[in-house]
Amino acid sequence: MRIRHAVVGVAITGLVLAVAGCGSGDGEAAEGPGIAVAAGTKQVPDRVTVHRPGFIDTSISPFDVPAWPGPHPSEFLEPNPPSGESGEIAGDQAAATYAASLDNPGALWNVGGTVQWLVVDPFREGLPPRSPH
Repeated sequence: MRIRHAVVGVAITGLVLAVAGCGSGDGEAAEGPGIAVAAGTKQVPDRVTVHRPGFIDTSISPFDVPAWPGPHPSEFLEPNPPSGESGEIAGDQAAATYAASLDNPGALWNVGGTVQWLVVDPFREGLPPRSPH
């Protein structure tokens, strides 16, 4: 993972935990009660919540951050008082957006030539959206 620029107040978008198991001595992963060995695939949600906590003023070039993989934020974000905006993405776009967010811990994206702070979280059924602060 590369970090291109330090950002003050970066929100953590989530943690991915992979259980590798204990080695059996020959480099293989062991499996035990309650432990499933990951087969090299990441589980991605079919629905994500995206937060834009606010606009940022940065000297970072849009070409120094990854291109936003989802739909344009104006298509799904709505005001989320007391500050910022939130919205949801579903289906294949949600999976692609979430997977890309795992490789972008700073949550800064190139959206049509501007740098925007967009925090991606898996959708949590029945719970209010998590604050990115």
